[in-house]
Amino acid sequence: MKLDIVKIKNFRCYKDEISIPFSDLTALVAKNDIGKSSVLEALDAFFNSEKLEPGDRSAGLTNSDDIEITCVFKDFPEQLIIDTDNLISPANEYLLNPDGKLEIKKIFSSASPKCEQIFIRAVHPTAEYFNDLFSLTITQLKARARELGVDLAGVNATIKSALRHAIWLSTPDENLAKQLVELEVKSKIWKPLQNTLPLFQLFKSDRPSSDQDAEAQDPIKFAIKEAIRQKAAELDAIGDHVKRQVEEVTRLTIEKIREMDPDLASQLNPNFSNFNWGKVFSVSLTNEDKIPLNKRGSGVRRLFLINFFRAKAEQLASERDVQDVIFAIEEPETSQHPNNQLLLLDALKELALEETHQVIFTTHNPILAGRVDRDSIRFIEKDETGSRILAENDDETLLRIKSSLGMFANHNIKVFVGVEGPNDIEYISGISWRLSQEDPSIVNLKRSEQRGELVYIPMGGSTLELWTNRLEGLQVPEVHVLDRDVPPPEPAKYQGAADRVNARGDNCRSIITNKREMENYIHFEAINEEFEIQLTENFQAFDDVPVMVAKAVHDASQSTVDWEDLDEKKRDKKESKAKKRLNRAAVSNMTKVRLDSADPDGEVLTWLREISRHLL
Repeated sequence: MKLDIVKIKNFRCYKDEISIPFSDLTALVAKNDIGKSSVLEALDAFFNSEKLEPGDRSAGLTNSDDIEITCVFKDFPEQLIIDTDNLISPANEYLLNPDGKLEIKKIFSSASPKCEQIFIRAVHPTAEYFNDLFSLTITQLKARARELGVDLAGVNATIKSALRHAIWLSTPDENLAKQLVELEVKSKIWKPLQNTLPLFQLFKSDRPSSDQDAEAQDPIKFAIKEAIRQKAAELDAIGDHVKRQVEEVTRLTIEKIREMDPDLASQLNPNFSNFNWGKVFSVSLTNEDKIPLNKRGSGVRRLFLINFFRAKAEQLASERDVQDVIFAIEEPETSQHPNNQLLLLDALKELALEETHQVIFTTHNPILAGRVDRDSIRFIEKDETGSRILAENDDETLLRIKSSLGMFANHNIKVFVGVEGPNDIEYISGISWRLSQEDPSIVNLKRSEQRGELVYIPMGGSTLELWTNRLEGLQVPEVHVLDRDVPPPEPAKYQGAADRVNARGDNCRSIITNKREMENYIHFEAINEEFEIQLTENFQAFDDVPVMVAKAVHDASQSTVDWEDLDEKKRDKKESKAKKRLNRAAVSNMTKVRLDSADPDGEVLTWLREISRHLL
């Protein structure tokens, strides 16, 4: 189950309702004090809180104004356990909104806002006798069935959902008068339904960062507890041995006292408390110089705690027996060196690749914002009245983000590298890192980016035309590498834009690949090592590599559903994941020998050397 949309109303700065969509990786971008953190804390309230602070209500409102937080979910299982431990289908129970999604609204009311009501917004029967079935007990449902003359033969009358189905199916569908309504479910099915929702874990930017903090200690204590449990028998034996030895010494001591003072000896008895092995062990994290974590720099402590946060979230998900986890991280760049910022962003991207994970983070850092796929950015700003609004993801918004965050504030830039999207960045960065270890004419572009000497510009779609015009006049060398996409004699998709860049001269060069796209330059053995499949030869120049690899992985999984029978949405998701893994992981398996085989014309070396000459 994935979070699709959150709607927030009357919560802090969001007096007017705002609706924010989410993807597997979502970056909330805005200036300070616009409301990025409030979005994460509203989500935390929805998933984890029953009570808010009075100050959480938007300024200017009265205690009678409710705080509303709504979450919309997609990709949920066809069946959920939400009713007397029996599986029900949200679709068959008329619990979905007009878009076929599960939409749940929590209402926080009164002076000290408490969650007083929870609604599911759904297209539900409104006809009398058919509109209130969720509020009825089994006895009442049986009585309703008798009243309506419903035949319950063959119906399991001990299950509420079975009785509801029988009643709804007893009349023609048009008689149900289905309409969009809000069903109050707090007292009915909320508790079991809540246990099926994704686990939401929030890591705040202002939390403490010592290895003795509770947040850091919890996972360590859990590890100690698990280790003790595994050796419980041996530890019990040790405890018994210690007890026997101490009791014997104590007995002999009391006997000696009795010889000198019988009254005192009669008042003494050994009294053993139970062993608590969990309190026996203490862990402090140190480096090789024995310096404890809480004496290290704030950036090191925070980086450590962020990863403890990830471990704890996965531990809690396992304990709750839910598969889906939403990791929400506030300003991951806090106290981090630019190198660590990029490493952390890469880790978050990898985390978001997992089928069961979503990652949401806030930032006003141009380094991180510039490395995120455009479709993953949500830019929040104020309108002329002061209300917070979500900007459209268009070219004008990209320019406002650039202006807001100062995207080109670094004056050490030696070259702009234009590519079509974030996967191309991963390919070029990764292949340069591998080849720089074998070829001194190739610069490690990962390191150059970390130093601020190189800036990638994702230029896909209409953005390409925008950026090729905007970069002109900055007097910084440019190297563009663009996919051909279509085989000759068709002209390359971006041939016109490339020609205009090349016409400028002045250290500006735009190169169009001779193959379909960058994935066509990855050796089949590198792909096999990453995906554990059995390709036997390199792909052809205009093969759709991500699609073909996704299909090969699916076929190798021995799924009971053929690739052709998967719905388009599932195929697209598998293809997207394969594309990301190809450019992030498979590329790291490349060598000069493998590249020479996959790219006999030396195109990739040409791109890398053209970029490298501006950095050497």
